[in-house]
Amino acid sequence: MGKIVLPKHSSDKSDFVTALKIYYEKKGWVENQDFVDDLKREIGDGQYPSSYNKKAQLPKYFGFVITENINGRSPRQKITSLGKTLYEALQNNDQLAIDNAFMISMENIQFGRNNLGSPSSDSDIEAPNVAMHAIKDLGYITYLELAFILQNLDDNNLDYNSCITEITNSRLSGNFVFDDTNRYSDNKPIMLLVNLGILTADEVNSHGRVKSITFSTQFRDSYLNDIPDLKMYNKKEKYIVFEETERSFENESDYDFVERLQVGTNTLLYGVPGAGKSFTIEHEYINEGSPRERLVFHPDYTYSDFVGQILPVVTEDNDGNKNVSYEFTPGPFTTLLKEAYYNPKVEHFLVIEEINRGNAPAIFGEIFQLLDRKIKKNSSSFPIGTSEYEISNTDIAKFVYNNPKHKVHIPSNMSIIGTMNTSDQNVFTLDTAFQRRWSMRLIENTFKKDDVELANTKILDTSVTWKKFCETINEIILDKNARMTSSEDKRLGTHFIQISDLQPTVESERYNRLFPEKVIKYLWDDAFKFTREEIFDIVNYNSLEKVIRAFIDAEGDKRFSFFVAGVKNLLVSSSSNDDNVSTEE
Repeated sequence: MGKIVLPKHSSDKSDFVTALKIYYEKKGWVENQDFVDDLKREIGDGQYPSSYNKKAQLPKYFGFVITENINGRSPRQKITSLGKTLYEALQNNDQLAIDNAFMISMENIQFGRNNLGSPSSDSDIEAPNVAMHAIKDLGYITYLELAFILQNLDDNNLDYNSCITEITNSRLSGNFVFDDTNRYSDNKPIMLLVNLGILTADEVNSHGRVKSITFSTQFRDSYLNDIPDLKMYNKKEKYIVFEETERSFENESDYDFVERLQVGTNTLLYGVPGAGKSFTIEHEYINEGSPRERLVFHPDYTYSDFVGQILPVVTEDNDGNKNVSYEFTPGPFTTLLKEAYYNPKVEHFLVIEEINRGNAPAIFGEIFQLLDRKIKKNSSSFPIGTSEYEISNTDIAKFVYNNPKHKVHIPSNMSIIGTMNTSDQNVFTLDTAFQRRWSMRLIENTFKKDDVELANTKILDTSVTWKKFCETINEIILDKNARMTSSEDKRLGTHFIQISDLQPTVESERYNRLFPEKVIKYLWDDAFKFTREEIFDIVNYNSLEKVIRAFIDAEGDKRFSFFVAGVKNLLVSSSSNDDNVSTEE
């Protein structure tokens, strides 16, 4: 067994909060040099150069900041959703939320090995959790007593209960002397918990040299009964699943077995352009602040863009020599997969816009196999919502799990949401095998209660509202589709345009062109490309240029003079009696 290596840099609350602040305000990935530069502006540039990087050790140690590559260089870091929650709690002096964030960390983060804040540590011992157990079992503990426990667990293979018994006996005998040269006595993670008010430290003797560490009253009241569930070891014993081969978890990450949200789904929203698919995602599926990756498929988008690829990286050694190496650079799928894996209590979202504008089966590649989700408990230890099947991919596995042999699966706290325009089925067709792995939802093309202002806004200086125009044209399109047995839905979406596109501006022709350039052009070039005579007066207006110029130069309802008489009459004849969208339910 290897040795525990604890972070050795500052446990000062101000340093910790400042580091989180920089990552929080940057929002996304932060280059290492950018972090150092910002930190110098915050605290001054009078410290040793290496000191600035080390101020991120404890945020990484507790899982509030992640790095791009757990093994290789760490050129970029990013605050996790739990880190954002903690920073906001620190800003609001919300001690209950601070306590909760660290409790979640200790329930889920692996400290002994594969830890971003202490990458050289290689031990089965989870040091912060051992400290919490010891405080509960002994009532309080000193830094030297805690160092004694860690040393005997890690170096001497003494069991935990024996350590507790020896400390209890030493207290009864009045012999409180432990080796203060112990390399575990400078316990920065526990000092941080004291400085953040999760633990308290009081002097035991008159010299003030030994402090008793115990829970704050609030933390004790909230979490005392949860302490026994904190794991002191990150090692799993072998077990046998009947009718399967024996499987050892000795070298696999503890994150495979932590309690995890069971919310993972694949959802595909489809409908006409402008029906509100993206709006629905943001307001019905994703909470504000939820971690997400958003991307758009297009004809040139590839598997390498989505999953990742091997790229050359130039590094410089201490002598100034430049070396070229080849490293796996993750795509948005792999990046989010890793973040979701290490944050099991937070739902993560991969949002794919325009999924059928790219060759989705080719882009997903073998990831396609992972889209089947578990819907009931079985012999697998993974929760409902996890991928039903696993795949082998050494690049993904090494990046996400730090183990190239680890089987890859989508965790149950990661959801994928796609959007598809039904008017774009001619771009790439999604086959049945692909579609059946998604929960399909049609976003109906209707004006809703929240759309009152948009629906009732009149088009420039005409008497025709957007609702009247949209519904009239869409009825014609539906009738055309029925006659031509078309599978494409070319209707205008209720949110095809914005209110600002409808409002007249006397001073600028540019803004009065917005409606015809967006809507009329779409009708001419797309919806009625092969049947323009059904709505356009092509005898007098035989080009899009003439149609748009007629709209711009006219005033009032005469702007629609380029339509055939039947369409124009449908738009303007009853516009004064048009039923507006009501604000009532």
